[in-house]
Amino acid sequence: MSNQAYFPSNEAERVIWLTHFCNKLPLHGSDLGISATEIASTLAEVGFYVWLIGTWYPSVQKNALEATAYKANIANGTGNAVMPLPTVVAFTDAPTVSIPGVLARISTLVQRIKISSAYNDSVGQDMGIIGSQDNSVHIFPEFTASTERGTDFERVKFTFTKYQHDGVSIESRRNNGPWEFLGIAMIKPWYDERPLLDNTTPEVREYRLRWWDKGVANGELSPVQRVTVAL
Repeated sequence: MSNQAYFPSNEAERVIWLTHFCNKLPLHGSDLGISATEIASTLAEVGFYVWLIGTWYPSVQKNALEATAYKANIANGTGNAVMPLPTVVAFTDAPTVSIPGVLARISTLVQRIKISSAYNDSVGQDMGIIGSQDNSVHIFPEFTASTERGTDFERVKFTFTKYQHDGVSIESRRNNGPWEFLGIAMIKPWYDERPLLDNTTPEVREYRLRWWDKGVANGELSPVQRVTVAL
């Protein structure tokens, strides 16, 4: 669904879009031929997806980092005090779990809405399902950096939009060290697969990008994004 003009490219903006869409769906759904049962089902599974992004996933990441640090400290740390196990977050108000493919089903639903005899531009604008052509000037790259499991350790995955540029130039620093040139990305996704500086300790990596055209970095540096990488 990420190639739809109306659908945001990053998760934070997707949550805003999905929340707006779900607020409008009950208002227009009946006229557009969407049953009350399907509206309720859509609201439920989008609610689960939004909870997954905003609550569950950050908590699980935090638990994993704490577990890695605890394991390393038990193996190689110092001191005589007993260290209690990290507390794992328990979700007492978790919504009903959805089956896979939430975004694909939303995309299909939007297509059905747009071919309904009751659909018009006013409805589309109100529901946020009409994309606008992007004629703005992008002085720095917009990108998303996120961790995922690699073959032997975590790696950082980059996604970005080139906006007619050849690619992006990527700079990085680790644990507040000096900034260094990391590479040129001309296709996405692009991966930072460097091993950790210390295999016993998670490290903070920061990234900033500039445009890359005809062999030269240009434009302004993007805002810095930060991720924590573990073994």
